[in-house]
Amino acid sequence: MILRPLQPASRKSEEYLPAWPAVERVQRQKHDRCWLITQPSHAALASALAERIAAPEFPRPDPQMIQAIALHDAGWGVPDAQAVQKSRANVQYKAGSFLDAGAVQLAAIWQESIDTAKSVSAAGGYVVSRHFDRVARWRIASASDSPQDRRKLETFVSAETERRKKLAAKQPLSIEKLERLTDLLQFVDLLSLYLCCGTQENVIFPEYFGVQVRVANEPDGFRVTPGIFESGTQFTVAALRHPAEGGESGREMVFRIGTSEHREIGTSGA
Repeated sequence: MILRPLQPASRKSEEYLPAWPAVERVQRQKHDRCWLITQPSHAALASALAERIAAPEFPRPDPQMIQAIALHDAGWGVPDAQAVQKSRANVQYKAGSFLDAGAVQLAAIWQESIDTAKSVSAAGGYVVSRHFDRVARWRIASASDSPQDRRKLETFVSAETERRKKLAAKQPLSIEKLERLTDLLQFVDLLSLYLCCGTQENVIFPEYFGVQVRVANEPDGFRVTPGIFESGTQFTVAALRHPAEGGESGREMVFRIGTSEHREIGTSGA
């Protein structure tokens, strides 16, 4: 689950902060009242972003890869549905973000997500597997888990390495192209998380494909530099209010791309 505060804190400076710490800071906070955005909904937004990137430096995913990206968090479907049920049944329920999941739960969720993506295409399964392989390796390197949990992550990495060998042999793309598509997934995944979480900070993303994207959070929307999206496009994601009160239980967050030379992305329903 992704948590989006009802009243996001004002940003502390005009500087561009690394995107992931800005997202993580919001997700580590405890919110008595917030918007809940499920991981599958966030993944669908990531897929829409990938489909509409117009910059020539970025790879152009085929329809099956777009679908695999949309399903890359399918394993969160049941846990997030259970969290929504608890939110609706108990106003005192303390909503937790995806960062609260332990290594054992994550490994199971990642495996189910990869299985789902693999059902779309071998290339899609490879890319989603490699995405979570990178996440798992980063977590192992951070030494934030117990020895037992670290072994679980290491087992996951080993098993997925073998699975990707088989998947690579079942599809025509080179490993280099598959790695580039994994980079694309990681970029749109983080961009979607940023949009969903509601942080007010200006952010800068890791460099992908020789491009380092900056997003400025301005009063009339988000200004993305360089302009990697076509103008006249909008993205949406469904959010549920926790707790459901005040006559409003849900809202559609709308992210619009403006028509200025900076190609601004604006948002309503913040």
